[in-house]
Amino acid sequence: MNSIKVGVVAGTPVDTQMGVNFLISKGINALGYPVSSCSQEQSKLQILSPLELTNNIREIIKKIKHESIDTIIIYCNSLSAAVDMDKLSKEEDVKIITPLTVYKKIASKYKNIGVLTANNQSSAGIEKVVQSINSDCNVIGIGVLPVVMDIEKGISAEKIIEKFALRNVMEFYNSIKVDVVILGCTHFPYLYNELKKYASIPILDPAELMYNIICNV
Repeated sequence: MNSIKVGVVAGTPVDTQMGVNFLISKGINALGYPVSSCSQEQSKLQILSPLELTNNIREIIKKIKHESIDTIIIYCNSLSAAVDMDKLSKEEDVKIITPLTVYKKIASKYKNIGVLTANNQSSAGIEKVVQSINSDCNVIGIGVLPVVMDIEKGISAEKIIEKFALRNVMEFYNSIKVDVVILGCTHFPYLYNELKKYASIPILDPAELMYNIICNV
């Protein structure tokens, strides 16, 4: 196992564990720190109580540092968009990697990006980051929190795709010829194989690129 030790911070116990499992599968020693008990609670904090959310994450960071962990992954797109992680990183003197870190690195590659997210605040956050690097890039986002809730319930990907007409969403992105569709929620790789059936364009999961940043690949 890699000697790197990473703290995984995410919105709920489910996506936190997804992040931990992903890193462990890569040989990274990872420990999880969920911010909220469920996706509804997390979404309300992000939209209605960003200061409380920031303070909660600051306390989690202090706990992580006390456990001698010096690298943190925010394994949650909407959480990354709701809180100024760059500011927290500087103030707490700790390395924080988020999906937004990835989007900054790839923004210059694309002209049109489709984004599937948990909520529209997350879509707006991704758009802001992408356009800060590439002002000519169009970001077309769709936020669907109920999809996250069904993933957390363990409903099959096939049933979720049908219930929320996500085949139509992928066909929409196909028809307007976006360059890539970003899975802008760390729950959504759960749907990757089903979504891929209806996509004629690449689908990007930022987790792999965050892993590369950890390892400085």
